[in-house]
Amino acid sequence: MEKEETKQSPEIAAFTAIVKKAYDKGRNERELTLEQLMEDLKTDLKNLVIG
Repeated sequence: MEKEETKQSPEIAAFTAIVKKAYDKGRNERELTLEQLMEDLKTDLKNLVIG
């Protein structure tokens, strides 16, 4: 059986990186509030759409 090759678009790869960054930040920073994390995530996602 042949493996299907899937190619990720740069937007999907960037989105995945943003979500991973937010997840890691939420897991590792003890003083981080949910509001701060959401604001950072919103900013990163807006930059993805604009950029």
